[in-house]
Amino acid sequence: MAEATYDRVAAEYDVWVGAGSMLADGTFEELVGEVEGQQVCAVACGQGREARYLASRGAAVTGVELSEKLVALAKRYEESEQLGIAYLQGDAHTLEGLDNESFDGAVCYMALMDIPDVDRAVQSVARVLRPGGWFVFVITHPCFKAPATGDLVDHTNQSVRRTVGRYFEEGYWDGPGLHNNALPVGAYHRTLSTYVAALSRAGLVIDELREPQQFDRQPVWQEVPQLLYVRCHRGNRL
Repeated sequence: MAEATYDRVAAEYDVWVGAGSMLADGTFEELVGEVEGQQVCAVACGQGREARYLASRGAAVTGVELSEKLVALAKRYEESEQLGIAYLQGDAHTLEGLDNESFDGAVCYMALMDIPDVDRAVQSVARVLRPGGWFVFVITHPCFKAPATGDLVDHTNQSVRRTVGRYFEEGYWDGPGLHNNALPVGAYHRTLSTYVAALSRAGLVIDELREPQQFDRQPVWQEVPQLLYVRCHRGNRL
């Protein structure tokens, strides 16, 4: 299996997200809801933050991650905490080795924008979901994190405005502001309609969108949403 981008920065990423920590995100938790007794797949799970949260809520979790080094970290944390999480090194494009219709739900937290082919990824998610199964994902907001964005400060009322350019230029980028400048890795910018169309083609029906204000971050994220949260479910058509 080819080296994953995050193999090069696994140690830095682990520290950045809180080594061995459990995900704490109120909006994500609300959209996921009760998961006790459910089979849940954590797609592109990194070192396991969201997998540990789901397992702590009673889910039987399988985490899939391309980076060998991040999988090793996740397994190390599992050895110490013993939450019953199964971690697999695998590609989100295919979710190879996971059976059709084997999960009640799936999550992909802050990773779908890092995956080159979003169509293949969401089609694989739909494949492993049972009919009616749910999928929650979180991405950097495609409308406000684009290849040419910046902040303008209105000194009259001390407010901040977000400027957006090159929104329709889809593809890989690694410009300033991505990952809060903390990691030397890029992502794939796509328009909002590209994400919606990919979900539709995969037979996934959107149930809810969230764009929370973030008062604990930079002032601009009080004015415009930094993140987009989506909950959808597998419909009757695949």
